[in-house]
Amino acid sequence: MKKIVSTLSVAALLFSSAIVSFAQNKGNVLEKGTDEYKIFMAKQDFFGGDYHSALNKFKEILKNRPSDASVNFYIGDCYFMMHEYKDALEFLETAKNLNINANDDLCLILGRTYHQRGMIDKALVELNAYRKLVGDSPKKLQESEVDVFISQCNVAKQLMAKPVNVNLVQVLDINSQYDDKGPVLTNGDKTLVFTSRRPAGDKSKTDKEGDFGYFDDVYESYWSDEKKTWLAADMIRGPINTPGYDACTSISADGTMMFVYRNDPSEARGGEIFMAKKGTSGKWKTPEILLKPVNTSYYEDGACISPDGNLLYFISERPGGLGHGDIWVSRKIPAGWSEPVNIGAPVNTPYDENGLYLAPDGKTLFFCSNGPTSMGSYDIFRTALGADGKWTTPVNIGYPINSVSIESKFVMTADKKAAYIASVRDSGIGERDIIMVDISNYNVMTGESAVSAPKPAVVMGKVSNPEGSPMAVEIRILDKATGAQVAVTKSGEDGSYFIEFSGDKPCVIEASAEGFQKVSTDISVPAGKTESKNITLTKNN
Repeated sequence: MKKIVSTLSVAALLFSSAIVSFAQNKGNVLEKGTDEYKIFMAKQDFFGGDYHSALNKFKEILKNRPSDASVNFYIGDCYFMMHEYKDALEFLETAKNLNINANDDLCLILGRTYHQRGMIDKALVELNAYRKLVGDSPKKLQESEVDVFISQCNVAKQLMAKPVNVNLVQVLDINSQYDDKGPVLTNGDKTLVFTSRRPAGDKSKTDKEGDFGYFDDVYESYWSDEKKTWLAADMIRGPINTPGYDACTSISADGTMMFVYRNDPSEARGGEIFMAKKGTSGKWKTPEILLKPVNTSYYEDGACISPDGNLLYFISERPGGLGHGDIWVSRKIPAGWSEPVNIGAPVNTPYDENGLYLAPDGKTLFFCSNGPTSMGSYDIFRTALGADGKWTTPVNIGYPINSVSIESKFVMTADKKAAYIASVRDSGIGERDIIMVDISNYNVMTGESAVSAPKPAVVMGKVSNPEGSPMAVEIRILDKATGAQVAVTKSGEDGSYFIEFSGDKPCVIEASAEGFQKVSTDISVPAGKTESKNITLTKNN
C-alpha cells in the first residue's frame, strides 16, 4: 500500500550519501563516539525504517545536547513514524520553542502530529505555514502532499461538527498491545476472524527487512451467548498461517470460502491473493493461490466475493489503474476468473483504496481511502452499484466511525445493528484495535436515521438430497405477483444458506440444480424477522 513518508527520509538519504561520499574522498572525517557520528548513524537507522534504533541513538545524543532543537525534532519525527503521536508532540513542540527553524520540515511534521491528535486548528496553522514555505515547488509538494493534509483537516472539522448517532465499544477480550485489524464475521455472526501482529509460536521471528515487527497471522474468536462477549482469541484452525504475512480479507456469505492475503519469500513475494475452502470437520484447508489474471507480479490484496459467487472484487497495483492501489472486479467463468476490470472513477482515485467489504445486498461496497475527502489517513466510504451499472460517488460514513487516524476495515452484522472496524484510538490498548460500533440508531447503508429504516426479512436453512447429503445450489427469492427476482444466493458445501430481502409481501423461494427437480415454495416473512427453511431436492426421473 502507498505510504505517505516523512520528507525527513529523503533528507536523511541525501545527508547520508553526502557524508559517505565526502568520507570516501577525504578520509574518515567522522570519529566514532562523537555526537556527529551518532547523528549520522541514527539517520542511517531512520532511513532504513528502524525507528526504534534511531530513536535510542537520538535520545543518547540528547543527554549531551538537551537544548539542541534539531535533535529534539529528530526524536519527535521518530515517534511520529512509530505512530506514537503524544510523545512526538512533546519533542516537536520543544524543538519549535527552542528554534522555529530547527528543520525545514518542522511545520509539516508538527502539523501532521496535531492532526493525528485531533487538534485541527493548530494543525491547519502549521500545515498552511509549511504550504507557504514550499510555495509551488513540485518536488516539495510531491514529497509532502501537504494540500491533501490540509483538505483532510477541513473534512475533519466538518464531520466532527455533525457526528452520526453511533456508540463505539472496545472489544477488550480480542485486542492486544499489538496491531489487530481486518475484522471478518462468519458463522451467523458468531465467529469473528481477524489479523494480528502479536507474537505467536517462534517469538523471535520479526520482519527484519521491514519495520522489525512481528509478522501478521490470522486469529479467530467465538461469541459466547452465555457471557455476552467474545471469547479470548486463538490462531485460526487449519493451515492458514505461514512464517510470513497472512491476513484474512473476507469469508464468503455461505461461510465456505476464505480469501487470504499472503506475502512471504517462497510463494507470494510482494503480496498475492489465496483462497481456502472449509472442510467438513470445520477446519480450513490449505489456501490455494489464485492464478492469472487475478494475481500478477504486482501487489494484490483485499479480495471479497459477491453473495452469488459470480463477482470477485479485489485491490491491485497493476498498470491501468487511477492510483496506487485500485479496486478491480473479475467475473466467474468456466475457466476460473475473467480478465479484471478497474471499477473506475469516482470510486478509484489517485490515492489508495483498500479494506473492501461487500454488503449482503451484493451492490453496496464499503472501502477505505486516504484521499482528500477522508478525515486523516484512511477513512471508510460507501458506494453503491446503480441500475445503470455505474457506481455512485463515495460517501464518507461519518464521525465517530471515522476519525483523524486510520480506519482500515468495516464489516456489519446481518441485522445491521452492529459493525466492526479496525482503528487507532486514544482509548485503545495497542496499535490498531478491533472496535464494535453500535449502529442500531444509524442506517449506515443510507446515512439516515435507522428509526424508520425498513429491516430485511431473512430466510436461512440447509439444502440436501433425500439421503441427507448437503448440496451446493442456487437459491432465489421471487416476487410472487410479478415473478421478478428479489434476491439470490448459493448454499455452501455444507448445504447451509442465508438470504435477506424486503419482507411483508408474498414471495417464492426457489432452489434448483442440474439433474434435480426444481423446488418452489411460497413464503411470507415479515420485515425484520427470520424464518428457518430446510430444502430437499430430488433427482429427475
